[in-house]
Amino acid sequence: MEFDLVILGAGSGGYEAGLYAYRRGMKVAFVELSPEAVGGSCLNRGCIPSKYMRHGAYLLEKLRKGENYGILLEDIKVDAQRLAEGRDRVVITIRENFKRFAQKLGIPIFYGRGVLKDEHTVYVEEEGRTIKASYILLATGSSCASLENLRPDGKRIFNTDQIWDLREFPRRMLIVGGGAVGVEFAYIYRMYGVEVILVEIMDRLLPSAYIPEESSRYLARKLKRLGVDVRLKTRLLNYSEGETLKVSLSDGSTVEVDCILLGVGRKPNTDGMGLEYVGVEMDERGFVKVNQHCQTSVKNIYACGDITSSLMLAHKAMYEGKVAVSHMLGDRSWVRDDNLMPKVIYSAYEIASVGLTEDLAEEEGYDYEVGVVSFMSNPKAMDDAEDEGFVRLVVDKDTGKILGCHILGPQAGELLHQVVHLMKANIGVDFLSSAIFSHPSLSESIVQSAMEIHYGPITWIKRK
Repeated sequence: MEFDLVILGAGSGGYEAGLYAYRRGMKVAFVELSPEAVGGSCLNRGCIPSKYMRHGAYLLEKLRKGENYGILLEDIKVDAQRLAEGRDRVVITIRENFKRFAQKLGIPIFYGRGVLKDEHTVYVEEEGRTIKASYILLATGSSCASLENLRPDGKRIFNTDQIWDLREFPRRMLIVGGGAVGVEFAYIYRMYGVEVILVEIMDRLLPSAYIPEESSRYLARKLKRLGVDVRLKTRLLNYSEGETLKVSLSDGSTVEVDCILLGVGRKPNTDGMGLEYVGVEMDERGFVKVNQHCQTSVKNIYACGDITSSLMLAHKAMYEGKVAVSHMLGDRSWVRDDNLMPKVIYSAYEIASVGLTEDLAEEEGYDYEVGVVSFMSNPKAMDDAEDEGFVRLVVDKDTGKILGCHILGPQAGELLHQVVHLMKANIGVDFLSSAIFSHPSLSESIVQSAMEIHYGPITWIKRK
């Protein structure tokens, strides 16, 4: 069988690339491990089911503020089984819709492990089928890593692929890792009544250069206020199993928990695909080397998403898939750009960032200005009882170019996109400062932060 494009992996990046290629007139086929794997990690074991659960946690937090709105609820009960059933129903619906849509368009999905035999040939092991293509796109995603002294068993020690099998709320849970995954699950399980201990080896939660330290501090304070036992500069030393898990931590304490969730690290799925055989180059960590157009060292083989870098985001994979297809068709205007990739964390707050923080701007030699507006002064945030947080713009002082935007608070993940598009279009802070937003709206805080820079500050602001 011959195609214009064969895509290994029908997850976020692969599926988006396939639909985009179809729109552009290419004859496309997918290769995916199994029917249950269609949609990839994001749909089946990641961002979609976790956002369902996080929304439930958010509703619980809102309901507990109901008396401020004249809503008096005497007793709120939670049901882990019903939560799991609702979550799984959403996942299955999306996955089956994906498959039906591909079938309707005439895009075949071949099931089994795809192995490269040469630069134009893929062998599907389970089906025993050979597929020829002008181009090949590698979109096989990533899988959970583990720690040397903590091996997930799916019974009492879970990684983020296994946690979905937990059908009842434990009394007490230890979460290892205070990154995006760890803080999300800490919030979810705490709001559902679980006692949560969250340990992070670094000196702050969300220890990423792309996340301002101020966001980390805000989040740590709120998680503690909600009852999460947050322990920084702490790691798991060892544990013993009995009626409970007795865990020794590096801060000298021993805690007893019912289960442990390992929320650290993922690794690219590049083994067993024949990449070395056809000459696709990888780095020392197993990531596929690509150029700005997602092209590998073999000119007709491309790669997108988690297998290309440690910035593992579903929307990054989706964008890179379209970058790759565009380049196949001779369009050089689409390029990879991690600096313009929005990064959104869903925990006790929504935390959203794009571009440079102040520290990164200084490292890169910019003379920058910062405009900060608190949601405490935003009427819509006050109406919604969500007035904690801020909008923070980082701007080149000489040119007015927006270097970065960082939002913590209500709907941060949605608000950020307004600034992402301006940055992509290279539209500066002067334009943003004259924008019109409805009143009352959360978006008003964005234009106010721009005015802080363009016209001068009238609210609190952090200077260099």
